[in-house]
Amino acid sequence: MLLKRLMKKSVMATVLALTMIVTTACSSTGTEKKGSNENVELRYSIWDNTHKEAIETLISEYEKANPNVDISLEIISNGDYWTKMETAAAGGSAPDIFWVDARRFGTYADNKMIVPMDEYIKENKIDMSQYLESITNIYNFEGTQYAMPTFWDDNVLLINTKMLEEYGIEAPNKNWKWEEMLSWLKEAKTKLPSDIYPFSSNTVGYTQLGIFNGIALAGGEVISEDKTKALIDTPESQEGYKTYLDLVKSDLHSPFDITMEIGAGTLFKSERALVYQAGSYSLLTYSDKEQAQVAGNFEVYPMPLINEKSKTKSVIHGVGNVISANTKHPDEAFDFIKYMSSEESMRKYTELALVSQAHKNVQEDYGKIMKEKTGLDVSVVYDVAEGAMPLPCSIETAKWDKIIVDNVSEYVQDKKSFEDMIKDTQTEFQAILDKENGK
Repeated sequence: MLLKRLMKKSVMATVLALTMIVTTACSSTGTEKKGSNENVELRYSIWDNTHKEAIETLISEYEKANPNVDISLEIISNGDYWTKMETAAAGGSAPDIFWVDARRFGTYADNKMIVPMDEYIKENKIDMSQYLESITNIYNFEGTQYAMPTFWDDNVLLINTKMLEEYGIEAPNKNWKWEEMLSWLKEAKTKLPSDIYPFSSNTVGYTQLGIFNGIALAGGEVISEDKTKALIDTPESQEGYKTYLDLVKSDLHSPFDITMEIGAGTLFKSERALVYQAGSYSLLTYSDKEQAQVAGNFEVYPMPLINEKSKTKSVIHGVGNVISANTKHPDEAFDFIKYMSSEESMRKYTELALVSQAHKNVQEDYGKIMKEKTGLDVSVVYDVAEGAMPLPCSIETAKWDKIIVDNVSEYVQDKKSFEDMIKDTQTEFQAILDKENGK
């Protein structure tokens, strides 16, 4: 099956894989220990500048304890990150350590572009149960761990409390149901000016911030546990699609063209949307008075269930630290990742970057620090993380993720019927999974 699957890889993926294998063969391996006095230079790439202070602080502390190691941090814009990473990998110049997300992880693991970590984890006696399983398991490929989890996020609703008071809108109950939310939004619409929208989201551009939540809230699934079957056309998933997208297509939601032109987040920041469905990682952005009018004037709410049988109120995702297969220093690279993954480092990272880290013992730190520094109660973020749907993924996640987004976009614009959207998404998604599995 593996041979069939490799034969059906895209040309680009094959080139990347071969390049990595050749380069790795010419470099040191994880079993080849280095002398403690050897000078080592490591490159570490990420895509978010807001993490700069936290990571540079930890790098500085690590270098003091390991004077023979010099680590340079490279920050690449989110929009350019994966293009540059693929180019670097093909040319044998990928950074030693880098961030990976669920959408790209499968391709990198399947093509042997990153170093397996099981032996390192065993040798260093790292207890993986001390990290959130929902994040750790995302980066386990065919039974092998390829990444150590770092920060995580889920999806919540942000409601502008200043606008509630200004327009005489009663604050909703946080234990609300889907129909109760719709009724509340309809009532809010009658009190809001015509250029202020009751609800806004990134549904037409992202799955994690959009339709995946609808599926989860209805008790559906996106992909089977063994990664062989698309589950878009199941009754539960279709219920999630229909109910969730009915809201997105309604006059309660910011119009498609305005959402795409201005951005759902910007609409909320500028007080042109009362409610915004957001990723919890962006809470700091909306808490910054220089960036948002809503700073200090919003509360965090859970998304209500579509089907009461579901126990899932969000989709959860986290970033992983991986080691490039072409590194000359895999031992030192893992040693630094181990340091970054320690309880002490994650506690410090949480305080400096204001993001929730994957170590179970530091979960309460994020809430305390956010309350202290921004005044925001983020307890809902933790509440919905319980039982949250891990971000669905397989080998070619990025490909079928785009298929889902494109079909949702066409449906929202009335370019495709609901039935055709479901059928086309299911068929195209399944075709990708079949190729992955050598069918």
